This record gives sequence, C-alpha cells and structure tokens, in this order.
Amino acid sequence: MNNAVARAFFSAPPDERAEVLVSDPQSDGLACKAGNKKCNSLFAEAECLSLVPLPCDLCCNEPRFCRDCCCILCSKTIDLKHGGYSYIKCEAMVNGYICGHVAHLNCALRSYMAGTVGGSIGLDAEYYCRRCDTKTFLVPHVTTLLKTCESIDSRDEIEKILNIAVCILRGSQKSNAKGLLNRIESAIKELKCGTSLEDIWKVKETDTVMSTDIFHNGNGELGPTNHQDLVDDKSCLEAVLSVSSDYRSEYLKIECEIDQVLQSLRKAQESEYKIAEEQLCSQKVYLRHLYQQLEKERSELPDRSPGNEADASLNAVLSRINQIKYEVMRLKEMEEVANGFGRTPKGVLKEYFGLEIED
Repeated sequence: MNNAVARAFFSAPPDERAEVLVSDPQSDGLACKAGNKKCNSLFAEAECLSLVPLPCDLCCNEPRFCRDCCCILCSKTIDLKHGGYSYIKCEAMVNGYICGHVAHLNCALRSYMAGTVGGSIGLDAEYYCRRCDTKTFLVPHVTTLLKTCESIDSRDEIEKILNIAVCILRGSQKSNAKGLLNRIESAIKELKCGTSLEDIWKVKETDTVMSTDIFHNGNGELGPTNHQDLVDDKSCLEAVLSVSSDYRSEYLKIECEIDQVLQSLRKAQESEYKIAEEQLCSQKVYLRHLYQQLEKERSELPDRSPGNEADASLNAVLSRINQIKYEVMRLKEMEEVANGFGRTPKGVLKEYFGLEIED
C-alpha cells in the first residue's frame, strides 16, 4: 500500500476503508474472491500482518467463497453495518494459524452452533466454529452489541440487535450472561413502551456492578470486587445483584408478566371454547338426524294396517323417542360447560369432552 492510499485509508471511516483500497489502481492487486468491495481482506494488510490464516481446503476452495466476508454456514456475504453486529469471526489460533472464518449470528443460531445448546456440542452462550471446532465465548460480543445500540437512533435497528443478543444469552447458566440478559430484556421492554433512548441507556448501579465483573475468558463467574465481605458470601452477593434499583424496569417486568398471564388465559379459554363447540355441534347434528328419522318413521305409521308389521313400526317410533330423550339429557349435561371447565364435573368433562382432569 503506497503512502497516499495509507493516509486515505486511515482517515476514512471504517465502513469506507475498503472502497478506498478498491478504488486505488496501485493497491497491490488486493481483491476479494466474492467480489465484495467492503471485504475485510482488502485492508487486512493494514490491520494484521502477523496473523497467517489457517490453511483451508474445504470452503475456501470454492471459487466465490472468501473466508473474510462469506458466512461459513450460508456462503453469503456479511454486513459491516453498525460495526458488523450481525456476524461473528472465529479468532482461534490453531497450530500457529488464525482460523478467521466468519458466520452470520442468525445462521449460527438457526444451526444450533451459537447460544446455549445441549447435546454433544454443549454450548453455553458460546459460538462453535464448524471449521476449526473451537468455541468462542459470546458474552463480550453481546456487551459490544449493547454498546453499539447506544450510538444508533433507529428503534427498529436497536430492537433487531437486542433480539439477537437475547437469542445468544437465553438459557445460559453463566451468572454474567444472566445479568446481561436481564439488562437487555429490560431495555427491550422500555423500547416498546416508548421510553426515550437516552433514558434506556442510562447506567444504573446494578449495571455498573455487572459490567465490571464480566470476565472475557469464558468461565462465566463473577470476578472479585472491593466488597470482600460480599464476595466471601456468594449467596449474599447474588441476592444484592438480583435486586434492581430501577423501579421502572421492575414495574415493566411485572406488567409484561401480567400481559403474558392474560394472553395464556385467553388462549386456554379459546382452546376450551373450541373443544366445547366441536362436541356440542356434533351432538346438535346427531339430534337433528334423530328428529328427522323420527319424523320419517311417524309419517309411515298411518299407511300401515294393524298387525305385526304395524306393531314393529310403532315400537321403532317409541324406541326413537326414547333415544332422543336420552340424547337430549346428555346434551343438558354437556351444557354445564357454560360455567367454565373449572366448574364442570370431572365426569362430564371426561365422558363428553375427552378431558382427564387430575385432582
């Protein structure tokens, strides 16, 4: 890279540096295999000369695949928007080489290669690189995402980033991941309630404690603080950290829980209504059929002369009437669900609606 290009490169914003190199005819032939003008490889020379990429005869043999800007999972290029929040780069050192492969976070989450995943992989707020089989702890990355949001004015973009962060942290057993997840979920609630962005990002006491205790080595434990007596008593420390000093966030959390309960109740009632509707309508149709049969059988009675055949027809009509009475009685029992499934006798629910209610 000549001096003029170097000056232009370092004076340009990060998102425009690649274009500086591409537009210069004397940029030593730097090019991206995927044809991406904003590929990291176009200015890798300026950033890191000492890191040699890991030899790769798998995905990197593909003619249009670039390890620096193509997702290892979907092969599509990454986006550097807002500091490149939407992808993760594997910076693991393997036999003296850097892996350097990148992946969209959404692709990794959908492929169960990021977040908290059980089974043979066993991830806890981590990213698993398919190329080098190395795990990367993602809490520091999520912390960066949170800081990135503070410089964005678009609420939609902020919510998109925060939702990715939630997917990464959800289910983690690491204490620092849990604390960060609570902070992010609180920010999402405030965002949806129309709280000003400035108020959302105000640093709270509990946030300060958690942010200073986050380790970057992936062990997920809280680090030492100046309050040695609290550190000695782990249960006391966790109790202190669990209490938020922001009443508004706590109230929003309670409000959200109540909304979820009401939604669940509505869904449960809708489910009960559908079951009742199906069975009651079925009984209604059956009774209509019986009444039609009775009408037909009664209309045939006057045309028959007295005798065994007439007696049999009369008995059939009487039997049909008794059957209708029985089914009407069953319908009356079924109609007890009008009081709600909770107040309906268990025998009725079991016989007519197929529901087993435990004591």
